[in-house]
This record gives sequence, C-alpha cells and structure tokens, in this order.
Amino acid sequence: MALTINPTYNHPIQSTSGMRNAFINQAPVAIALVADDKVRLAKVPAGTKVDEVVIYTAGDLDTGTPALQASIGFEHCDGSTGGDDDIVAAAGVNALSTANATTTYHVFPPVVLAKDSWLIITCTTGSNAQASAAIVHGKVLGECQGAA
Repeated sequence: MALTINPTYNHPIQSTSGMRNAFINQAPVAIALVADDKVRLAKVPAGTKVDEVVIYTAGDLDTGTPALQASIGFEHCDGSTGGDDDIVAAAGVNALSTANATTTYHVFPPVVLAKDSWLIITCTTGSNAQASAAIVHGKVLGECQGAA
C-alpha cells in the first residue's frame, strides 16, 4: 500500500495581496519514498486560477542514483477523480532529489481548479536511500476566482 504524507499544519497558511493568493504548507518526509507514495503539500480552494508553484526541499530526498522521479500536480481533496497529478511537472522534470533546492514552476496556460485540491508530489520511481529526515515546502500562487 502506498504511503501518503500529509502536511504539517491543519490549515495551510494563506497570504493575500489584492486578487493574488499564496497557499503555503510543508510536509515532513522521514523515510525514503517509493513508487506511488504521495506527499500532500498545500490545500488550494476550488476556483483558484493557478499560475505558479514553488517547491523547496529542506534536506535530500534521495542520496543514491538513479535519482528520485515524481510528478507534481493536484488531487481533489474529496478523493474524486479529475485532478491532474502532473499538470505542474511530469515525472522526471523536477529537482526533488537535490538537497535544499528551490524550484519554481510556471503553469502556463494557468489552470483553474474545479474542486478543493491538494498540491501533491506523486513518486513514479522510488529513492535509493535517504540520509536523514527532510521537509518539503510547497507554495501555490494564483488568483481566487471562486467556485463555479
């Protein structure tokens, strides 16, 4: 059974500047990830027009080779289908295995979330080893337009 790592805070930290919003949270990763594991980061409300995602790994998620591969996208909070788990980055197009790396992904064209959704990292291949516990930080930037 795949492991799902939930965020640290019960509620993501929301920062608002005019119509622009940032949804921020973090998740602890204490053990090496394997294929199909998910790391849930920030919860984003329905109707948000997402145009940028920032991922920061505080620590090294993979100390071996080949490097950890994962997709980055969104999953509906209610568990229903229709979320796009690689809309931000397809498998292999990320810097998750680099210690203390900040990677900014520009989502263009922007995507409007149909339902409340989690920003998720879904492992497609496992890490070889993890030297110590790490924390993955996530920030989703966009414009809240309200649910349809």
